[in-house]
Amino acid sequence: MCVLLHDKHEIMRRILAAFILFYTLAVPAQRLPRLGRATTYDNWTGTWAAAQQTPVRSYMPYNNEMTNRSVRQIIKVSAGGSIVRLHLSNELSRDTLRIRSVYIAHAKDSFTIDPKSAEYLRFSNRQRVTLPPGSAVVSDAERFDLRPNELLAVTINYSEAPKQPTVHMGSRTTSYILKGYSGPHTDFARSFRYEKWFNIAALDVYRTGGRSVAILGNSITDGKGSDTDRQNRWPDVMSGVLNSPREHTDVGVLNLGIGNNRVLTTGYGAPGKDRFDRDILGQSGVRYIIVFEGINDIGVSTDGRTTARQLIEQYKLMVAKAHARRLRIYGATITPMKGAGYFTPDHEAGREMVNEWIRTSGEFDGVIDFDRLMADPADRQALRPEWRLPDCLHPNALGYEQMGRYAAEFLLRELRK
Repeated sequence: MCVLLHDKHEIMRRILAAFILFYTLAVPAQRLPRLGRATTYDNWTGTWAAAQQTPVRSYMPYNNEMTNRSVRQIIKVSAGGSIVRLHLSNELSRDTLRIRSVYIAHAKDSFTIDPKSAEYLRFSNRQRVTLPPGSAVVSDAERFDLRPNELLAVTINYSEAPKQPTVHMGSRTTSYILKGYSGPHTDFARSFRYEKWFNIAALDVYRTGGRSVAILGNSITDGKGSDTDRQNRWPDVMSGVLNSPREHTDVGVLNLGIGNNRVLTTGYGAPGKDRFDRDILGQSGVRYIIVFEGINDIGVSTDGRTTARQLIEQYKLMVAKAHARRLRIYGATITPMKGAGYFTPDHEAGREMVNEWIRTSGEFDGVIDFDRLMADPADRQALRPEWRLPDCLHPNALGYEQMGRYAAEFLLRELRK
C-alpha cells in the first residue's frame, strides 16, 4: 500500500533518518587514512622494518629472479594495530619490478597461514603495482587485526622481477617460493626454502600517538647467532618485553641491522653514515634511535685510534640530525671481541676509545652499555663464554636474550620520563 506524505516536516524527518542509516552502514567507524602520509610526525608507526641491500653472490647463490613466482615471507611485528600498510622497495635494482598481487595473513606454522584472515593489499586502489628501477611504493591503508609480536605472512605474486633484486640477506627467517600464482588456500608444502627477504621494506600501523625505535646496526643487530625462524635476535627480545601484556607500551621496534655493515666504508649494504637518513630517519613514527655500529670499522682498520676518531665524528652528525627533528638518540657501546679475527691491541684501543666517548661525552641522550653487560668478568676484553659463538665476536641466542632484556629495561625507563 502506498502512503502519501502531506506533512513537509514528516517528509524531511524520514529523509534525514534514511540518510543517517545509509551513512552509518556505508562509513567505517574509523576513517581510513589517505595514502602517502608517511612523515615522521603523523599517525603512522613502523611495526617492522628491514634494511635494503643488493645480493652478495656467496650468500645468495641461487636464482634470485622471482619472475612468475609466488613468494611467502614471514615477519615478526612489534606493535599491533587495526589498520596497516606495507612498504615495497625496488630502490637498489636496475630493472622494473611488476607485481600481480600482495596479500597478508596471520602466519601459523612455517608456510601455513590462516586463509580466513587473508587480505589483499591495494596500491592506488589496484592490486597490481609496478615499481620502476630505483623506486619504492607504499600500499593503501588496509584493515587488518594485527596483534603485538605476532608472525605475519606477506605473500607476493610476481609477474616480472629483476635478476638482481632489492633484498635483505640476513632474514634468519625462511621464505617459501613457488612457481606461478598463489592464493590464500594454496599449499606451499613443495616450495623452495630460502632464508632471505625480497622487496619488503617496512610495515606500518595507524594509531594516534604511536612511536617507534629504529636501530642502526650490523650483524649483531641483524641476528647472526640467533636461531632460524625463532625470532630471537636482541631487538625481537626487546620488543617481546616492550609489547608484552604486562608493559603494553605499543612501541614499534625496527631492526635496521645489516650483516658486515660499517659506518664509514662499504661492507655489505650502504655505509651507516650514508643510510642513516633513509633507514633510520625515514621510518614511520620514529621517536627513538639506537646507534650500535662500529665494530666492523675497527675490525678492518689499519689504525684503531684514527678510525675511532672518525666514528665519533659520524656519531656526532647522527646526533645532530636526530636532535634537529627532536628525536632522542642513544649510543650503544661496542661489545668485546678478544679471540676474534678482528682482535689486535690496536683495534682494542680504538674500541675502548669509542666506548669511553659514548659513555662520557654527553652527546647521546643515553647509553646502552652492551660492553659492560656482555664482557667476561675474568677478561673484560672478551665476551662471556656462555653468551657467545665460537667466533668470539657474535653473541649466541642466550646472549641476545640478555641484550634484549637489558635494552628493554633501559627503554622502559626512558619511556617513563
